[in-house]
Amino acid sequence: MIKKTNTGLAVAVSLIALAASQTSIADQKPARAGNAGKQVDTETLQKATTLAVGNLAWEGVKISAVQRDATSVKWLATTRSMKLNCTAAPDGSSPYCEHGPVSATATAAAEHPAAAEHPTAAEHPITTERRIAQQTVSVDGEDRTYSYFVSSKANRSTFTFVVFALHNNGESTDQFAPTSGWLKLAEDNGFAVVFPEAAKKTWAAYSGGEDHYLKAVFDHARTHLIPTGAGAPAGEGRRGDGEGRRAEAGGNREGGGMPNREAGGNRGPNRISTWAPFYYLTGSGAGGSVAQEFAINHPGLFAAVATLDAAPFAAAYAKGDEPAQGYIQNMRPGKNVPPAWKQLKKEVPVAVWIFNSGEPTAAQTKEADYWKRSNSVSRAAAIKTVDGLKTEVYSNSHNDAQQVRITTVAAATKYDVAMTSAIWNDLFAHGARWTSSPNGDIGSMLTRTQVDEMFEVKTIDVGAGEPYKYYVKLPSAYGHGQPLPVVICAHGANFPAWLYLSQIKMHEVGEKEGFITVYPNAHNNMWDFTRPDGPDQKFIEQLIQDVVQAYGADRSRIYMQGFSFGSGMTFAMGISHPELFAAISPNNGFGAFTKEVQAAVEAVKAKSDIRLPTMMVYGAVDSGSSVDGTIPAQGVLRDAIDQLKTYNHITAPDRIETISSTNSDPYEALVPGGKFVHAAVDRRYPDGRFQIYQYSSADPQPLGLFDVVWVRDLSHGADLREAQLEWDFFKHWRRNPDGTLSFAAR
Repeated sequence: MIKKTNTGLAVAVSLIALAASQTSIADQKPARAGNAGKQVDTETLQKATTLAVGNLAWEGVKISAVQRDATSVKWLATTRSMKLNCTAAPDGSSPYCEHGPVSATATAAAEHPAAAEHPTAAEHPITTERRIAQQTVSVDGEDRTYSYFVSSKANRSTFTFVVFALHNNGESTDQFAPTSGWLKLAEDNGFAVVFPEAAKKTWAAYSGGEDHYLKAVFDHARTHLIPTGAGAPAGEGRRGDGEGRRAEAGGNREGGGMPNREAGGNRGPNRISTWAPFYYLTGSGAGGSVAQEFAINHPGLFAAVATLDAAPFAAAYAKGDEPAQGYIQNMRPGKNVPPAWKQLKKEVPVAVWIFNSGEPTAAQTKEADYWKRSNSVSRAAAIKTVDGLKTEVYSNSHNDAQQVRITTVAAATKYDVAMTSAIWNDLFAHGARWTSSPNGDIGSMLTRTQVDEMFEVKTIDVGAGEPYKYYVKLPSAYGHGQPLPVVICAHGANFPAWLYLSQIKMHEVGEKEGFITVYPNAHNNMWDFTRPDGPDQKFIEQLIQDVVQAYGADRSRIYMQGFSFGSGMTFAMGISHPELFAAISPNNGFGAFTKEVQAAVEAVKAKSDIRLPTMMVYGAVDSGSSVDGTIPAQGVLRDAIDQLKTYNHITAPDRIETISSTNSDPYEALVPGGKFVHAAVDRRYPDGRFQIYQYSSADPQPLGLFDVVWVRDLSHGADLREAQLEWDFFKHWRRNPDGTLSFAAR
């Protein structure tokens, strides 16, 4: 029964059985004894593939070259845009996939023979005493090398930040890596450093001469950062600091994320996990000039750039007049929809810190002016002293993360640990290029230490190994025991709560609107939504009880949203435990549920025709969309829409239309039947970025229980306005003690 508070009218509804049309996804549990001899079918391998690469849309995957033995099953998975070599346990569990054509084990053995010989990462920890690893890339018919270092504190279940650091002429990596301070900084702070290497210690002395090499290094490093001495054969890998709860699905789960996912479950090489928001570029002297030219030509790759005595060639600036590459728009292979918001390279902001030894030259002044225009900063600078370095800071009035810093140091100043410490601690560690637009958006980021200081950090033990952690943010106007609403935000895979909160920034909306924000953290930063009453689910249930008890929160106004794997958790948790929530919003992550989850949902609906207000958000160029950015007529997105319509008594028909695509054979797309509304209108999207389809229930007094939000130009990320959009949907709903809903009209 649903109560509408503005009229007091009670609407009687009849019981329905939930349609269990979705098929279970590949289980994330370890292989069970007795299953080793079972021959997994093609559908199981399709689902295992998509679980490994994080998009959960399994129907378009073709399976071939299946090989089985007593310990594993291997296969070639082909999508419209890529080939993947995959390995799993004999029953298809614990899958790991890598881009073809070489198998993951062969790649690890070829690149790091010593690593492949050792059984576990734990027995061979990474130390600063080990040699820096080296790789080779082929560029314009020539083989060149680069080196890299990965901190022993890098955690495969968390995104590792990567700094690309270029030495000056006359230096080698062996000299530059320690004297610059980047080795110690990386080791102490848990990140990785890539050291591109000039041929014969001299960078090409002409504009753009190193562009192809640096792009080859960038692309190669993202998929080949394998800690030396930490490799592991199939089945022996280490997940990081929270082992033992369950075998993890491997492959790409960037936030959950991008196809270049480096960490592979517990199979394959021990690669670290990286993601597009967390790449940074720096350089000294001639290396700084090359770095600046590369950033001008590829501004969408880095969140921030810092250089000493850089002076790009004048011809480099002509690249700024070219169309920006849209790396974020195209981070999901196989998507061909052009961005609606088109930028020139010179219009893509990059946070920049320019160090000049002595007064800047004309070339260095031109460099600063270029980035000031790119970041649209104010004309006046604020003066800031960072580690004794007096610095002019020019900031964008609407986004302080878009800034240009200029520091003049003494003529003899070296690019050393003092300078790099300031760069890391005061700039790089606080900025990200969030995947919220075709070329990304520069945004601020809290460090883990800052989060621990600014949020209340709590734990819950549900008897599943180590306790779970969660972060609570109260609005400043909170009074003890005040019955405020609560919004729970579930992070994506490898995207821990302390990091995810800087992307979604729901707590900032909470400060303005007056609600409590809670960011729960899964074990190993990976939610298990395959079970309706597993440890993760018990954690969320207990979290709600604890927040209500500790803060006097309003039990009738508990809401949940989640991103990627957190979206799957939000969706599964909501439909199997709807009595806990007044509304939910799963974002950018949908897949068919296990039979256990389906059975739990059917039991809930058989007991009571409970409803669940839901706002479903998805990016038009994320993995589940069509090649042209439409909603496919078949597949997991269509299944999710149908399931939520059935759940909420929505009968409005959807329409199917045939798309005559220039990018593929003709195919069918879904046009949702809800009321169409444009939102998020601005100069970039004059017709609105959010395409919202509002469905109402088929009741005597229809209520808008379900919104589908299709976000133009969004790959795997979140528009900066999503948190407010979700709250504006949540705030009208209450869950009454008897399980019914109340709706407060706008």
